[in-house]
Amino acid sequence: MNEILSLDENMIQRPVYLERLTSLQDVDTVVVITGVRRCGKSTLLRMYEAWLLEQGIASEQIISINFESMMFDEMRDPVCLHRYIEERIDRQAFDQFYLLVDEAQEIEEWARAINSLRTSFPLKICVTGSNSRLFAGEGATYLSGRYVELKMYPLSLCEFERFRAVHPSSDLFPGETLYLESDESIFNAFMTDGSFPAVALAKSPEVVDALLSGIVDSVVTRDVMQRGGIENSSMFRRVAQFLFDNIGSEVSAHKVSSTLKSSGYSITANTVDRYINLMCDAFVLYRCSRYDIRGRERLRTNPKYYVVDPGLRNAFLGTRPRDYGHVLENLVFIELLRRGYEVTVGRIDGKEIDFIAVNHKGKVYVQVSQSLIDEGVRQREFAPLLDVRDAYPKYVLSLDPMDYSHDGIIHMSLREFLKGSPL
Repeated sequence: MNEILSLDENMIQRPVYLERLTSLQDVDTVVVITGVRRCGKSTLLRMYEAWLLEQGIASEQIISINFESMMFDEMRDPVCLHRYIEERIDRQAFDQFYLLVDEAQEIEEWARAINSLRTSFPLKICVTGSNSRLFAGEGATYLSGRYVELKMYPLSLCEFERFRAVHPSSDLFPGETLYLESDESIFNAFMTDGSFPAVALAKSPEVVDALLSGIVDSVVTRDVMQRGGIENSSMFRRVAQFLFDNIGSEVSAHKVSSTLKSSGYSITANTVDRYINLMCDAFVLYRCSRYDIRGRERLRTNPKYYVVDPGLRNAFLGTRPRDYGHVLENLVFIELLRRGYEVTVGRIDGKEIDFIAVNHKGKVYVQVSQSLIDEGVRQREFAPLLDVRDAYPKYVLSLDPMDYSHDGIIHMSLREFLKGSPL
């Protein structure tokens, strides 16, 4: 079989993340790679290990622990972990070692354990975690000011296209004819199947469905329900389905509770709020607060929520007519996070701006629309941006090939933005 076709997702590089990770090589802090389960964190660790070996680091200097493997079960005990590391540190042979830990939250008092290793041995430490609670609570104070977080997401559209090109079929049968996918076909797959690396490599709908089902079980069952101690799984799924079905809409725990009660289900707003927080902790959902542009303050009520991956959403909701507008908005939101922006929803004089994105370089305003062909839609999308009087860049993203830029507001192809075009 052709070598390219025999590759799996673990062999395909994601250079943007690897470059970010290797750029922290000389930083005297623990590097923590965070993100939803199955987004590629374990693969990034292996890529980093391969990079270290290419730089001339001896294999004896690298200590790898993967808590997905049962062989490391004892290492969940910090004392056993400390002993295991100590046995592999030979200071006479080398003056520097590298510790790579996959799913560090599996270690009891993980932050205390990692900090103890950091101070006890000449270690450069890089760990992954699938839950933002890594940084919450008293235990995390042990690493306060001593770690750098590298946030990881499923594939961008640019990465997704490269995965499909490198690995044109994972279900090739003898005699089957290969064909090149059109840009339209790839984009539709990105929107519907989602961009988890394993899913991007599968062409068969049956394989895609099986993979997404496995990811749902892994993420929702393990990282949310079991870790959160949720006993009423059916009620949790109803809450999750409501949120997934209402991405890009203002949501409150009280609204979810009231809606479910009207359908005959009894659940308190506090329980709904707990479920939402657990999903956010597991990087399944992302909360987007609202910001009053005139008042220059973040609003505390009715945030919007976006899902980490559209395929995960579709696996939860099943087959139904797709709300393209909100899905496109969701894709743009995740892409902004991927690029390191802090994102809020803008409010000005009763009008809404989909996103205000801020990073160390400044601020941009972003509107998202499926199409601007209709004049009424154009006026609605451009109006809030025209009301903003500052000099920061303002964009409207849509799928239209025609350029509708005017009055200093830039119209950009939504696909080109998702492929990496800068704002």
